[in-house]
Amino acid sequence: MRKKLLPLLLLSSISVCAEDDKREVEELSPLQVTSSKIATASNDTAAAVTVVTRDEISRKPNALLPDLLREETGVYIQQTTPGQGIPIIRGLKGSQNVHLIDGIRLNTAFFRNAPNQYMALVDPFMTEQIEVVRGPASVLYGGDALGGVVNVLTHTPLFIGKENQLSGQLFTSFDSADDKWLSHIDLDYGNEKIATTMGLSYQDIGQRTTGSGETIPFTAYNARAFNNKWVFNTSDDTQWLFDVQYLHQPGTPRVDDLVTGFGQTEPDSSIFLFKPNERVFSHLAYNTDRATGWYDHASVHVAYQKIRDNRFKQSFGSSNIDTEQNSSEMLTFQTDFTKMFSNQSMLVYGLDAYHDTIRSAKQRVSESGDVSIRESRFPDDSSMRHLGLFADYHMYAGDHELTIGARYSDYLIDLNSPQIDDDRLDLNDITWHASWLFKLNENDRLFANLGRGFRPPNIFDLGQVGERPGNRFNVINPNLDPETVISFDFGWKHAGNGWQAELVGFVSDYKDVISSVLTGEQNAEGLDIVQSQNIDEVRIWGIETALNYYLENGGQFFVTATHTYGKEEAAESEGPADRIPPTFGVIGYQQYLSEAWHLKSQVRYAATQDRLSERDLGDPRINPFGTGGFVVYDTHFTWYSNNDFRIRMGVENIFDKKYREHASGLDAPGRNYHVSFHYQF
Repeated sequence: MRKKLLPLLLLSSISVCAEDDKREVEELSPLQVTSSKIATASNDTAAAVTVVTRDEISRKPNALLPDLLREETGVYIQQTTPGQGIPIIRGLKGSQNVHLIDGIRLNTAFFRNAPNQYMALVDPFMTEQIEVVRGPASVLYGGDALGGVVNVLTHTPLFIGKENQLSGQLFTSFDSADDKWLSHIDLDYGNEKIATTMGLSYQDIGQRTTGSGETIPFTAYNARAFNNKWVFNTSDDTQWLFDVQYLHQPGTPRVDDLVTGFGQTEPDSSIFLFKPNERVFSHLAYNTDRATGWYDHASVHVAYQKIRDNRFKQSFGSSNIDTEQNSSEMLTFQTDFTKMFSNQSMLVYGLDAYHDTIRSAKQRVSESGDVSIRESRFPDDSSMRHLGLFADYHMYAGDHELTIGARYSDYLIDLNSPQIDDDRLDLNDITWHASWLFKLNENDRLFANLGRGFRPPNIFDLGQVGERPGNRFNVINPNLDPETVISFDFGWKHAGNGWQAELVGFVSDYKDVISSVLTGEQNAEGLDIVQSQNIDEVRIWGIETALNYYLENGGQFFVTATHTYGKEEAAESEGPADRIPPTFGVIGYQQYLSEAWHLKSQVRYAATQDRLSERDLGDPRINPFGTGGFVVYDTHFTWYSNNDFRIRMGVENIFDKKYREHASGLDAPGRNYHVSFHYQF
């Protein structure tokens, strides 16, 4: 049965030892499900896909979930402050990408189309695999999927046999540059019919030391997380799944608001804490392979998510304390079906719906202790409702596969604002795509994609009011148009003969891009007024490439390179697009030196990025002369005591380089000594 075999196939696909050519192709091309909603080898999908397997995750730093995507093809990580981080995919970030946990939306109605902290509210220790679709995926995943999709697959317990069994792991690590301690424990218990997993994680992060030896203040925070998943295999072809996830950051400082940035003589705030940031998530799923005339496989999902984004702030030079309570409560329902036809074609279809309610309040406490009600960051009790219907049809003809798909999306946005007479927006749209895959031979594929993506303005775009970093004040704009994109990519993939590679080129044209724009006015407190506006057209193109070469001695050479170029075109001017990453990548080598020792050494690099938009030039996180390039060296050794116990030791940023990832709010860690202990039973 497919749903029982998938975890086994995912685990087996990470091996690098091949017995024959066909087996080798499968091993170098791990299974993924995100690009087509069916389990497919990454080499046999027409999409440009990045897959981070469980084996790769075990060799990465994992304080935050976005850290697990560092060094991956086509994915650039931006970090405004510790405790936060976002992936940038094909030049787009925040709400311009869809973020999923086990296929369920993480994106909320107050997701910013800019750096935000919400992906960091998912515990990295429960991650089994991460899949990134690079390029628009609005047909399968609805609005927001302009740059791509990040799908985090969490660990699911799997046992064979009727007897109850117990397994688990203990983990702890220390990193010197951030005085960082991480701890985690999880347990799996059950049998082939009923199984459960439960995990606990704790993070304690101290002050960061950079490559110059400087200790950055306001970087300490801690977090705790809990997860529990149950699996009920009620028959050979039906399964129920229920899980709960929770992560809590009690008080995380926003560093870029608390230190002086580029172009500033004083910081924006004396105190700025996300207090707390928190995510609660529950999910019920039903899967069946009991075929009917309508489908061969069906899945139904119901989910609830609540994110709290509370804030505690004191502006620099002020004696007033501002407190905020912001939350998103989202209910999700979605169902997917697949049907194979006798002519060797297949249909993937379904519907999804969600309703997100935003609650927001703000108070000010004066030096004398008086409390006054302030205008909330978002219109209180505003909401965003979505309903989507989609179909994706796959046609197979010899070595060719052609896929065409379309989605109808309907959005109802209620700003619930007393400032606006007509505060309800009813939007609908049709998105589409066409894909082609050609099997040149057993190992090589050519592919191409042409599609249209769509992103409706959300509550953050339409209704946010309040202070922004860089001495700015945001005002409401209920008259925004949706963002759209037409994108084309063409690529080549290889898996076999002891090596795996890909080369992809893309170009994307975005219309009515939503961005924060200076209005030229100031409020009563002297802050520059900004507003979300449509800024005409942005064209982004780039090249993504990766190579993994496996040597006869068991070693692996790996290299990635991603280049992105963005241009913004307005009615009377043109210039660079916002926050486009520099050329970046990694070059490395890893090998089992013996049965007990594993070595991984790598060079992380990025070029200088001095093509800055006007908004980049005014961003205190970005040097107006450009973000300097860097080359950083890391080496790690892992010692294995059979398969149960391992110790990982290493040095990152060996030469103590001072550098900053472009658009991040603080410098990266300096020389870091790492040690971790992992016990599996």
